[in-house]
Amino acid sequence: MTETNVLCIWEVSEELQEYLRDGLAKVKNLNMTFLDDTSEGNLLKHASDAHIVIGWRPTREFLDTALNMKLFINPGVGVQHHIDVFRELTQTRDITLINGHGNTYFTAQHAVALLLAATNKVIPHHKWMVEGKWRRGDSHAKSIPLRNRKVGLLGYGAVNQKVHKFLSGFDVEFLVLKRTWNSDEEFPTPVKQFLPKDLHEFLKETDVLMIAVPQTENTIGMIGEKELELLGSDSFLVNVSRGIVIDEEALYNAL
Repeated sequence: MTETNVLCIWEVSEELQEYLRDGLAKVKNLNMTFLDDTSEGNLLKHASDAHIVIGWRPTREFLDTALNMKLFINPGVGVQHHIDVFRELTQTRDITLINGHGNTYFTAQHAVALLLAATNKVIPHHKWMVEGKWRRGDSHAKSIPLRNRKVGLLGYGAVNQKVHKFLSGFDVEFLVLKRTWNSDEEFPTPVKQFLPKDLHEFLKETDVLMIAVPQTENTIGMIGEKELELLGSDSFLVNVSRGIVIDEEALYNAL
């Protein structure tokens, strides 16, 4: 049986090397290569033998040298940096580009933390504590309950799927906007379904907007002045996508 060579093009920690070897131990005829020297010159020496490459932002010279590569795995976010060059490469070569979701749990957790920091006014409370000020009553920085609010999940990939799960115990309703829907999909709670063409209607119904979409031609600037107006001044917005998804000037003016 033909062997498959996997090349990691960054300095992989010993802990992660062990994790990968253990996880792939049952895969036959798989050779994992971890390099101590990840200089461009050394990477080029190993490029031609690699069938699968894992890493970030390879140089064009490396890609042109890796003629046996069939799969490139970008372990985290930022796959948009590769799309143009791989689109060009696939005109003459059979290569698949994918990205991993290893950091999605922490991204989703951070998204929920940002939301709760806003609803519970954590920042002003912290500031007052640092300044030694005693807050009495709820006349300032009163917490806002999430209960009975409508949470709009813009994008439903690995991040917002976890956000959905994390927030499912807060007695909220969920609205989900994503590109396609399948009849056999399962969700942690009932959801109201929207497609990209329904963005404005989706925003009209949303109290809490959680944005987790990739940076693409279709998502750059997708939230602008009109969209923020539809969302309303009493809403909450958490964006864990690339900042360019939101029109910064429009957001500044809305705030």
